[in-house]
Amino acid sequence: MNKISIILLLAATLCSFSSCEKLSEVFSPQSTQEGVVGGYSKPRNLTDEDIALFEQATAQLQGVEYKPMNVATQIVAGVNYRYLCKARRIDESGKKGKRFYAAIVVYKPLAGQGEPRILSIEKQSR
Repeated sequence: MNKISIILLLAATLCSFSSCEKLSEVFSPQSTQEGVVGGYSKPRNLTDEDIALFEQATAQLQGVEYKPMNVATQIVAGVNYRYLCKARRIDESGKKGKRFYAAIVVYKPLAGQGEPRILSIEKQSR
């Protein structure tokens, strides 16, 4: 009986400090305005910083020309940037091939933890 009284008292105290509804919000997975927690944000227009990061990460790529159209971000131990790009192959003579779409994921680590790097490049159907 004593244990039940303590549990009920504890529950009543918690509910008095904050509504039970607010407690359930704190302890349950939820969506943010950006999207699902842990997932990518909705794609958005590129900022100057987004473009600079893309150019830094893709500077050494050869054989394909990529033009980023938008970006979505994902918070990890750093940030993943998923760029949707218009792309086309360029042969050694400079001749450009047919356009296609590609998604390039660039990982930007936390400050002092290294340089941004490409995690993946995938052809997209759009």
